[in-house]
Amino acid sequence: MSAPRDLALVGLPGVGKSSLGKRLAAKLGVPFLDTDRAVIEQTGVKNDSVASIFEREGEAGFRLRERQLIASLVSPEPPAGSIGAELGIGRVVALGGGAAADPRSRWALRERAILFWLDAPDNAIARRLRTARVVRPLMNHADPVATLERLRGDRERFYRPGIHLRSTRSPGSLADEAIALLRAATRAVRPLVDAETVSGRWLVGDGIAVDALRALLVERGLSRMVLATEPNAARAFANGLRDALTATGITVIPLELPSGEAAKELHEIGAAAQRLANVGVERRDLIVAVGGGALTDAAGLLAALYLRGVDWIAVPTTLAAQVDASLGGKTGVDLPEGKNLVGAFHQPKAVIADLAALRTLPVRELVAASAEAVKIALLGDARLFTVLEEAGPRLVVGDPTLHDDGTLAEIVERAGWWKCRVVAADERESGERMSLNLGHTLGHALEQAAGYQNLLHGEAVGYGLRAALQIGVELGVTPAALAERGTALLNALGLGVAPRTETVAALLAAASRDKKVAEAKIRWVLASDEGYVIRNDVPASLVERAAAAMLAGVK
Repeated sequence: MSAPRDLALVGLPGVGKSSLGKRLAAKLGVPFLDTDRAVIEQTGVKNDSVASIFEREGEAGFRLRERQLIASLVSPEPPAGSIGAELGIGRVVALGGGAAADPRSRWALRERAILFWLDAPDNAIARRLRTARVVRPLMNHADPVATLERLRGDRERFYRPGIHLRSTRSPGSLADEAIALLRAATRAVRPLVDAETVSGRWLVGDGIAVDALRALLVERGLSRMVLATEPNAARAFANGLRDALTATGITVIPLELPSGEAAKELHEIGAAAQRLANVGVERRDLIVAVGGGALTDAAGLLAALYLRGVDWIAVPTTLAAQVDASLGGKTGVDLPEGKNLVGAFHQPKAVIADLAALRTLPVRELVAASAEAVKIALLGDARLFTVLEEAGPRLVVGDPTLHDDGTLAEIVERAGWWKCRVVAADERESGERMSLNLGHTLGHALEQAAGYQNLLHGEAVGYGLRAALQIGVELGVTPAALAERGTALLNALGLGVAPRTETVAALLAAASRDKKVAEAKIRWVLASDEGYVIRNDVPASLVERAAAAMLAGVK
């Protein structure tokens, strides 16, 4: 018999988690725990409160206490003969409204708790808050409805993986409905994040690919799919996914593309389209791209072109693809003249980032991919910066506990969501989305000069980030302290450290053909104290110095 799990109630502040939790625990015959009360008790301060902890330690201090408490939870055995024992629930836990926003807390709960999302319309919650005896810190000096709308936008993607109960009734009266939902719930592996984005539905979790794909196929009324992959991803992940789906009655049409950048050639897209036509793939069929960034770039372009556009889903299997390449709908292939010069914006219907795929990756790939996360940190994600600095020494030695303690999950989640947010604001790269090219101008140029051989994309971006930081500092755009911190992080990760044999002339020639060139001027993305700026007036002499320093490596 499996170990009992907690039933973790999540939802917005004031929705009634404690009220429902107490009634539900009584019905199930199990104990009840309110994490806010437990955190308060652990402070040892008489008459303490959440508000006073916020005032004394800030929200970060409260969240740290909350995270440590959640990590320590071990569900007790439910009483024999109780409904809790029947459902495998040993305790009901009401989580604070913001607890589910912490990636490490959700990671700790993923196998030890059943997530249950109690929900109500914002105006109904606001009415309760106006008459509540307890004042929520995040509700001070603000219109409750406006604050709830903002919090819903920030947090709903963390609540959605839970079993969902939405009602305007008194929370304490919903225990029977909650138990009915628990009895009917499937045993599918649930994601850590479930967000609706411009790039389709974004799902992040550990071991979720099979269940997520099955659910998406059922939603669309499909019983077959095209599985586009490449040899390395097939051996490591896609073959197992294929077998599991086939066992459930799904017809899987195989489509193999070459590994790496070799997939991103126009003739490969034409040959793949012919294979789809020969086996009778129709417009309503779905292409599922399983692999790294090169594979999802190529398969996404194939989906955009075949029959003038078929739907597709990305299942990125590398860290680089999970944090960057699979998100945003930019599909494309290379030309001898430059990288990604032929492509289309074709958003996937979903992106399933299964963290289990990362467990098979070589250390070199994980480290290289971290360059894309460093980029996001430099653009302004302060927490991601700290996570990367703490994880750097462990990444370079391939410490397996990076998976086990949720570090990689947090990196994927934070970097990926940053990109989702930017793409939502600027899908076609006419403004803010340009910021995501930080480090990529000379990074792409280096890839081309190297002939896409023996150099991973993230490694090239690492070199490009160094050059961008130097250019930004010399122009007075990038604060010296930010550049020093970013350079120290790149050093710790070993990115852009080794000298290169390519020439400055080759890099400048490639950069002049970059897709970010406008009116014959390169638009440079540079980090700033406000996030980024775009400049097209960088002196050629400065670019040459930065490129030369980049190629020289770190002595």
